[in-house]
Amino acid sequence: MSSTRFILPTAFAFALSACGGGSSSADITGTGFVSLGVTDAPVDNADAVVVTFTEVQLLGDDDAVRQTFTLDTPQQIDLLALQGNNSAFLVEGEEVPVGTYEQVRLIVDAVAPSCNNIPDPLPSYITIDGVDYPLVVPSGAQSGLKFQGPITVAAGQSAAYTVDFDLRQSIAERGATNCYNLRPVVRVVDNAEVGTLTGTVDPDLFADAACASADPTTGDGGAVYVFAGGTTVPDDVDTSTEEDVDPLTTALLTPVTDESDAVVGYEYEVGFLLAGEYTAAFTCQARDDNSEQDDAIGFGDVANNITINADGETTVNFEAAAETSPE
Repeated sequence: MSSTRFILPTAFAFALSACGGGSSSADITGTGFVSLGVTDAPVDNADAVVVTFTEVQLLGDDDAVRQTFTLDTPQQIDLLALQGNNSAFLVEGEEVPVGTYEQVRLIVDAVAPSCNNIPDPLPSYITIDGVDYPLVVPSGAQSGLKFQGPITVAAGQSAAYTVDFDLRQSIAERGATNCYNLRPVVRVVDNAEVGTLTGTVDPDLFADAACASADPTTGDGGAVYVFAGGTTVPDDVDTSTEEDVDPLTTALLTPVTDESDAVVGYEYEVGFLLAGEYTAAFTCQARDDNSEQDDAIGFGDVANNITINADGETTVNFEAAAETSPE
């Protein structure tokens, strides 16, 4: 399937900073403020992915804990609700010594790896077709979910970072136990260095025979995959060791309707992309993309050499090719 695209870079006001923080109360010789939030790239076939966070730690390059923030009230967050530019802060405007923290560790409350003695209510869970299944986070309550930074805090300044979970690559069913593993694939990004990719998808792209598993009424099964670099050949999400390039992140589609509630198109939004060059590709076979294996999903349209600017928005619209009449 071929199509034409419109790539329209524009500038817009985009800032996520520490709330309640500021340089006026900080020791400009030795402390600054840090905020840390979470967001996610979504997964198909789930209604919710809820994780309970209890503590945030900042570590040095020697794995030693430099700062610990124990949450007064554990935060139970539905990561699936945090798509696009939506995020939720775990830590906001906390004063810390200046310097570079090489790693972030999130302590979570989840079902034990044995998946026995399931508590009620579930601390962390995935909801599929209205049913809640226990979510297991290996070592989540002990060594935590540890991610590479770095996080840099300057004297007297506020720094805000976001941990971006890619749920499409992070969740897998745990055999026949009725439990699911969360092995996070994440990015930690500086909010001052990120921009946004947005756009629309032509509903005619769902007319292809390859889109049999997609629902053109809701857009389910359709997704936009984003790859780092300007000339990447798009590929599925998998654990293969072959020299292919997995997507950096993905975005689901939101239907756009007219006054009669008829679907006239779809919108998508990918937030928290570091400034740089990217490739974006539309697929109507996202439901068939199993992260545990190599799937031969197809991409109906590919846009190369997309530039994302910090504090900016770039628009890429995927449109079906116009039919040509025979001469």
